[in-house]
Amino acid sequence: MTLVAERVDFGPASSALAAGETGRIAELRTRAAGLAGQMAWPDSHEQRPWKYYDANSIAITPESPLASIAVSFAGAPFAQALDTAKLPADFGSVVLPETDRITALHYAFLGKGAVVEVPANANPDEPVRISWTVAGAGFAAPHTSIITGANARVTVVEEFTSSDDDIVVLPAAEVVPGPGSQVQHYVVHRWGTKTRVFLNQRFLGSARDAEYQGLQMVLSGAVIKGHLESTMQERGTASDLLGLIYGLGNTDADFFTLQDHVGPDTRSDLKYKSALRDRSRSVYYGLTRVGLGAKNADANQEDRNLLLSKDARADSDPVLEILTSDIIRASHGATAGPVDQEQLFYLQARGIARPDAEALLITAFLEDVLARIPGEAVRAELIAKLEERLNA
Repeated sequence: MTLVAERVDFGPASSALAAGETGRIAELRTRAAGLAGQMAWPDSHEQRPWKYYDANSIAITPESPLASIAVSFAGAPFAQALDTAKLPADFGSVVLPETDRITALHYAFLGKGAVVEVPANANPDEPVRISWTVAGAGFAAPHTSIITGANARVTVVEEFTSSDDDIVVLPAAEVVPGPGSQVQHYVVHRWGTKTRVFLNQRFLGSARDAEYQGLQMVLSGAVIKGHLESTMQERGTASDLLGLIYGLGNTDADFFTLQDHVGPDTRSDLKYKSALRDRSRSVYYGLTRVGLGAKNADANQEDRNLLLSKDARADSDPVLEILTSDIIRASHGATAGPVDQEQLFYLQARGIARPDAEALLITAFLEDVLARIPGEAVRAELIAKLEERLNA
């Protein structure tokens, strides 16, 4: 039975936030506020991506306070703060307000945003860097838009931090590359111990031969729950989804991914790895869908988990939905278990103490994900962030 939401009027709160706004942003907020008021929270009994998390606990109401958001930019000069009077053409049409109540609330209470617009044929030597800080009890809704022209190349590194207040963050990211362009988009989660994050991100491969590589790197936070979608719509589009999770304490990292092959000659690959200590938890549910028109699709999923304590837990559910037989590959795999005892023995037999041997194996296990990143400088930077966390 589908739950029906009790009518909630989010209009006054949205209107107060959007005082003086007109045009597309005002229309979008009004539509989103209406949707949020009519929708129920995602149902963990009927909606598989929410099987392990009770969305009713999010409990955002029109009276909920707003946390503060600060955003800064560095690196290549293609990023700027979102101007609600001049929205990008695709804004709000890639990650749709109609997705669910959480996404509707994102648009109704949209705070600050970052827009990365890269012109055709541009190939900057350094990445675009976006740093977000959320502070104060309440909720926040940051937005990232990445748009590139034809044959452009760009790397975007986003890092999120927050205070140790009770915070709910509803980020959204829309990625729309031009034909023949390549986007690398790496997101580092370094949230406070009480922050819960509900992320919706979508790459739309609507131009031929566009390529996307995305990373979700979870180093801290209470709950990081992501809905990540790659739509390979046009011929030759490709998606490479990477995930790295180091769980401590009660960290709960829960990701749903959709690799949606629509057009011909499309490719997708996914590698997620987690190392979990204490009572931390990793949930991965991934769907690879190959449509009737996706001739010569090549798709793979891989989810691997290290359990480093008796209370840590990992749940994996990779799924294939294949509607055509004319494909190159559609594969998936998942594992969960402790550090390999034979590898430990091998290192100890060569004079390495057990704690150091285990640390080496954990580092190598996680850094295998980062080895997929093509840029040497960015790869080294992310490895350094991981090792800093591992050694804390």
